[in-house]
Amino acid sequence: MEAFHGRFYISGEFREKYVVVDRGVIKEVRDELSDMRATNIPGHVLPGGVDMHVHFRDPGETEKEDFKTGSLSAIFGGTTTVCDMPNNKIPITNYSSFKSKLSAIGNRSYVDFGLYQAASKEVVPEAIGQKIFLGRSTGGLLTDVGNCEWQDKVKVVHGELQECLDNNKRENDNLVSHDMNRPLECEMEAIEATFKYRLERVHMGHLTSLRSLEFAKSLGFTTEVTPHHLLLNSSAQIGSFGKVNPPLRKKSVQQELLNNINSKSLDVIASDHAPHTTQEKEVFREAPSGLPGVETRIPLILSSYRKGLISLDKGISALMERPAEICRINKGRIAKGFDADFISLDFKKTTEIRGEELHSRCGWTPFENFEGIFPDLVYLRGELIVQEGEVVSPSSGVFLNAKEQ
Repeated sequence: MEAFHGRFYISGEFREKYVVVDRGVIKEVRDELSDMRATNIPGHVLPGGVDMHVHFRDPGETEKEDFKTGSLSAIFGGTTTVCDMPNNKIPITNYSSFKSKLSAIGNRSYVDFGLYQAASKEVVPEAIGQKIFLGRSTGGLLTDVGNCEWQDKVKVVHGELQECLDNNKRENDNLVSHDMNRPLECEMEAIEATFKYRLERVHMGHLTSLRSLEFAKSLGFTTEVTPHHLLLNSSAQIGSFGKVNPPLRKKSVQQELLNNINSKSLDVIASDHAPHTTQEKEVFREAPSGLPGVETRIPLILSSYRKGLISLDKGISALMERPAEICRINKGRIAKGFDADFISLDFKKTTEIRGEELHSRCGWTPFENFEGIFPDLVYLRGELIVQEGEVVSPSSGVFLNAKEQ
C-alpha cells in the first residue's frame, strides 16, 4: 500500500487530495492522511492517457516501429495505455496470429496495451475489440462484414467505402490530389453503409469533418478524430509526410472541425499513430499512408487548451475518459477502482516539438515546430516510469486481456 499527494484532476476540477494505491489500483481518494507517508506529486496531476488507435507495426515491420519504441514514445507523451490495430504484415484475423503477435511483443512494452483483431469468421476472446475495414488502407485489408462473427466489444471502423474509393482514382502526387482520391463523400457513404449492418458498439475511427462527425453521432456511433485532422490540412507544406488515410482535408473543412472540437458529437481524440521510414516517404506517389502521433497527441491537445481552443474538461474526456469507457478498461480517471496511472505537468511549460527529440523509431513528425505541453512525471499503476525527460523504471506494461473483463 502506498499513497500520493497532489492536485489531482477529479470530477472536472483540480483538487488537493491523497490517493491511496494498493497493487497498482486506486483504493481510496482522501482529504487527509494520517496512517502512512505520502509521495508528493508536484504540478497538475491528470489521469494517464488512453490511445485506442495505434499501429506499432510489431510483428513484421519493426524497421518502422516495434512495441518497445512505440510504447516508449507513448509514455513520454503521457499515454499509459494503447490499443493496437491488427493490420500487421500478417493480419491478426484469428487466435493463431493473435497469439503470435502477443508472443512477439513479449515484455517489452512500457505501457499497458490491448490488441484488436481484424473482424473475421473467427473471434478472439482476448482481443480488446474488432476492426472493420470498409475500404483498403495500409495493409490492404477489406472486411467482408456480412460473413463475420461478432463479440460484445467495440468495433472500430475504418470509414472509407471501397466502391467510392474505386470511383475516385486519379493521379496522386500531392496532398490536394490525395484528398480528391479519397474524398469526404467516401467517408459519409461508409458511415451510412455501416449503419445498415445494424451492429452494436460501433466506433467510427479518424473522422475528418464536422459533417461526418455529426452524421456518425446521429446514427448512434461513438466517434473519433485525430490531432492531424484537427491541426493540419492539405495546404500544409509537408508533402508525403502528411499523406494519410483518410486524407488531410482542405483548410475550411479542417478549421470547421477544429472550431467545433468541444462538440458533443466528438467522443475520442486518438493518434492513429502509423509510422513509416523517411526513405519510404520520399516520393509522394509511392509513399505509404500514415504518420506518427502517439507521443504528440496529449501535448498538442493540452497546448490547444492553453490557447483556448478546447476546454480542459473536453480534452480530458477525449484523451483519457471516453476511450477507456469505450474499450471497457479501468483507466482514464482518478477514482476508486481505477488503475493508478498519473501524469504531472505544468501548463505554462511549453516545448517546441522536434522529430529528432521524439522516441518513435521513425524519427520524424508532421508537427515539426508545433507547440506542445509534455508531462514531467508519468506513473503507470503507481510506479514512476518517466521523470524529467528520463526513463527511471524498466518496461512494465501488461497485456489487457479482454477475456478477463
